[in-house]
Amino acid sequence: MIRNILKSFILVAGIVVLLASCKKDEPIGGTATQNLANEWWVQIAIDGTPVVPDFFKIGTYNVSDNVTSKLWIDDFGNIWPFKIKVDADAKGQTFSVQNAASEYTNITVSVANGKILTNASKGPVSKAVTDSIYFEAVFSDDPGTNYKFTGYARARFSEDEH
Repeated sequence: MIRNILKSFILVAGIVVLLASCKKDEPIGGTATQNLANEWWVQIAIDGTPVVPDFFKIGTYNVSDNVTSKLWIDDFGNIWPFKIKVDADAKGQTFSVQNAASEYTNITVSVANGKILTNASKGPVSKAVTDSIYFEAVFSDDPGTNYKFTGYARARFSEDEH
């Protein structure tokens, strides 16, 4: 009898300790630049003429400091290659930089007139409403050439992938 009471006491004490040690998960929040961050399908033009007809995938994402004033632009090695940190205005959804050093190569890139327009585009096949991106870039190894990047946020529908 005492043995059963002792077992019950140990079981109840263990459950109490277990429950007391459980912590409620903190709510998951977004990043400081979440309204600028995405993967994008972009085309590149010079003076209104496409450089190539293909779309390229690039990414914009938060820096490790998690501040509203900085943002990465990364072509994942698909275009130049370049990965640069730009000055951002998360609230105004704009970005730019002068002579940012690429993480992939020994070039610098200047970006002007960068902006994200919420719900201003559609997936080309799915017609899913998505954001658009625009920026102008000058690369140090091609000075004087102003490349215009235009595109839309990945809609995540396979028919919109390039």
